Amino acid sequence: MRSSLLSVCLVALMVVEAGCASDSDGSTGTGGASGSGGASSAGGSTSSGGLGGDAITGGAAGSGGAQESGGAPTGGSTGTGGASGSGGTGGGMTGGTGGGATGGGGGSATGGTGGSTTGGTGGSATGGTGGGATGGDSAGGSAGGEPPAGGQATGGSTGGASAGDGGAPGGQGMRARQIEARGFTFDALEIGPADGEPVLLLHGFPDISLMWTNLMTVLAENGYHCLAPDQRGYSPGARPTEVNAYRYEELIADSFAFGAELGDRYHLIAHDWGANIAWLMLEADPTPIASFTPMAIPHYRVWARAALEDDDMAVYRSLLNTWMTPGDGEAAWTPQSMKNMWSAKPADQTEQTIAHMMEEGAMTAALNWYRASDGHRSVLEDFDDWKVDVPTLLIFGTDDMGQGTVTDTAPLMTGPYRVVQPDGSHFIVDEQPRVVAEETLAHLRAHPITQ
Repeated sequence: MRSSLLSVCLVALMVVEAGCASDSDGSTGTGGASGSGGASSAGGSTSSGGLGGDAITGGAAGSGGAQESGGAPTGGSTGTGGASGSGGTGGGMTGGTGGGATGGGGGSATGGTGGSTTGGTGGSATGGTGGGATGGDSAGGSAGGEPPAGGQATGGSTGGASAGDGGAPGGQGMRARQIEARGFTFDALEIGPADGEPVLLLHGFPDISLMWTNLMTVLAENGYHCLAPDQRGYSPGARPTEVNAYRYEELIADSFAFGAELGDRYHLIAHDWGANIAWLMLEADPTPIASFTPMAIPHYRVWARAALEDDDMAVYRSLLNTWMTPGDGEAAWTPQSMKNMWSAKPADQTEQTIAHMMEEGAMTAALNWYRASDGHRSVLEDFDDWKVDVPTLLIFGTDDMGQGTVTDTAPLMTGPYRVVQPDGSHFIVDEQPRVVAEETLAHLRAHPITQ
């Protein structure tokens, strides 16, 4: 299923193979999660129901999908399934036309594809914009119309926050917000009950907060309060032009400021460059961090050493040299190169992320993370190995570069430590959304802040 298209790696990583999409027909095995055109009992999880979603039923009758067949031509009539002609394929990965041609994506007059555009990724933010009369989520869509627990959804009667729709318990859907911190304005996505255990999610390169919408939706459905910022250089209001503005100390301070928005203690989840900085947060002050889930990056100092020295990382070093060169790095990152790299990312997320990264100054700012760190050399020169006693779950694809760094990280972990290696490469969040969500949720539950 995977061909050998040389990969493109991003900050830590990124061997992306041409066919490395992990079961794009519904890798989660769940149809339209959390109100993506279905009832909580058939098409979505409840607040305690994990990843939820019945791939066969595609939603209860009258809520955007046909009973039992997941797509009978008459399932979800115009009067009960949504606005006529405006619905989508509301249901699950086998849902066919999921509420009928006139049924609809869960009750929204502009409802999207109730389920997932890739066939049911268990609450994928790219699917199921079905909640709320105001329609879809401008930030990519969240699971729409999930009732608090039990009961039949009607397409999201609670839905429609300014940037999203009802999906989390209590009708709190994905919403856009801004964070004023350290003299800048950062854009962010937020979801989940205000009194839920807080979770901070840090994206990598060249992703934005949008990459987390599926995982955030699942966590919010299970009671967590999630915040994912577009970090320095990615947010238009936090895009300084000088390279030194992207030094480690600045990025670390930003991340602690994001965490402070959530409170004194929070769970930390991070991918790629976000994980690099998260590891450095643990070196600087682990006190606020209740649990840590790095993805695609084992201990940053271990990983950086391998990236600069190991033969199996030679391809990455070649790419890194290009990215470090002003002009050459920017020229290398075309819309097509990003499409080739993100072989498993939902199409709408791909297009939105590319548009974001093509904004004036955005790619240069993102590449300045590499340039300010001297291509990761600074972490080797400025830091000694540090040990980590915060409970940690490392999620690292079996086909990602630097497999030896997984083994070499273990001696530096002095607290609870677990490694999960799903089939996939660097962009494991997109390639294995169900595994990522299940394992992350289990890790957070195993290390509650309130213990």
